[in-house]
Formats: sequence, C-alpha cells, structure tokens
Amino acid sequence: MATDHLTAMSGRRPFLSALDEAVRERGGMSCGIVLRGGTPALYVINTDSPSRFTEIGTDFIGGTWMFTWAPTGDTIGAANSPAETAEAIARALGVGLGARP
Repeated sequence: MATDHLTAMSGRRPFLSALDEAVRERGGMSCGIVLRGGTPALYVINTDSPSRFTEIGTDFIGGTWMFTWAPTGDTIGAANSPAETAEAIARALGVGLGARP
C-alpha cells in the first residue's frame, strides 16, 4: 500500500494498515490491528514461535509519522517505509529470511 498520499491529519490507522500488508507480504509473521487504550496498534507474532510477539504503534514525531515499538515508544522507522519496518520487526522477532513457502 502506498503511503505517499497520507498526511499528518490521516491518523494512525492508514499507516498501520500499510504496515499490516507489508508484514504479511514479508512472511513468517501474522498480525492484526488491535486497540490499546483507545489507540490502534499492530500486534505481530512470529508464526513459528508465537511466544515471540510485539506491538507496533505510530506517533507523530518531529513533524512526521513514525512507527514505534508500542511497549517502549522507541522509534523503528518512518511510517512511509512499511517494508523496511517489516524487516526490522522480523529481525526483532527472530523470523527467518524471506517469505515462507
């Protein structure tokens, strides 16, 4: 999903939807958008090791939307780069290289 057309006023969900798509395309993970305290986040698990999971948020930081690790608020990457963020999530969850067959 292209994110170039999204603006600061679009909110979190369009960026999380784009990341959801990128994570699924990456493979080895399963995910879905959930609400945590009224704020949407992307819940992601390693499909081979479901005990390895995380939640990803989006925050407007320094004038741009960024993907963040929801538990800590640490920045992962720009929200207009969902494929790169999906790779970072895969590394953090210990997912193998490439898409699963």
